[in-house]
Amino acid sequence: MRTGKLNSEELKDAVLSRIEHRRDEVITGAALGEDCASFRSDGLILISGDPVTGETSKIGELAIRVAANDIWAGGGEPFLVMLTIIAPVTYTPEDIKKIMTDAEAEAKAQNIEIAGGHTEFSDAVNRVIVCCTALGKAAKHFKVKSASVGESIVVTKYIGLEGTALLAEAFAERLENSLGKDAVEEALSLAKLTDVSAESKIARRCGITSMHDITEGGIYGAVSELCEGAGVGARLYTDKIPVLPVTKAVCAELGADPYRLISSGSMLITTKDPGALIEALSKAGIKASVVGEITEGKPTAIDGGNEITLDVRADELFRLTQTAEKTRQRSVTS
Repeated sequence: MRTGKLNSEELKDAVLSRIEHRRDEVITGAALGEDCASFRSDGLILISGDPVTGETSKIGELAIRVAANDIWAGGGEPFLVMLTIIAPVTYTPEDIKKIMTDAEAEAKAQNIEIAGGHTEFSDAVNRVIVCCTALGKAAKHFKVKSASVGESIVVTKYIGLEGTALLAEAFAERLENSLGKDAVEEALSLAKLTDVSAESKIARRCGITSMHDITEGGIYGAVSELCEGAGVGARLYTDKIPVLPVTKAVCAELGADPYRLISSGSMLITTKDPGALIEALSKAGIKASVVGEITEGKPTAIDGGNEITLDVRADELFRLTQTAEKTRQRSVTS
């Protein structure tokens, strides 16, 4: 057990040796002794940051992807990320190497360069936290405040992709016992679908007004955020929201609401011409569905005969994992 930074040899082996230089925009990237990265780029720059705090074996990969998704949702192309890893004192340099290997694989897949960051062991955390800041280039910044009354709300792929995969990892044994091993493997495989770069590139050519990555709080939280930012209301129809059978099964078993489950990989898009957008996405093999419209007033969802007022609240993933951890702690101390 240890606290503090990796030493120079560990840093070179576990972090710097994992990273490749691949973007011409990056002038000075990750290097021993450098406190800053530098880059050169013409035009508009987007910047976004996200922490990944949930327990997952692919936390490095996920950290790159969720930060990049925010750039894609803003209409940009991510080219550089800064990565900060705060690991518990039970971690080793080999654990850090695994995180960096996964992060670099995802960065390479998206043609992004890891240009620097920080890594340390700390007794302030009991599980690893990975924070990723992404920078991207854009010709235009698509902002949620551009959504207006009368536009359609379109969702790509299926909601709950990321949440289903993370719940399957966190509750693997219980879900295998109740749903079977095949269902758990299917749920875990959904993590591969959480990249929104393809729909972003297509949507921005289809005259859309805004894009929003559906993350913590699920589609209910994402629509609420969009409406708050744009000063509008919305009406969703739950029977039109695409949910995979395996997501429904996992949520039913664990008592989770799929509409409030973290949904990276599913993009929320507003548009005056949903037909053209859906056709373009369909030609690329990307499912898209009209799930509601922008209105005046408050954001609501119609679920059967019930009208639900939407808001932003804690994600179902965190509610379930925190409850499970409290139960575990009680059983250890009793």
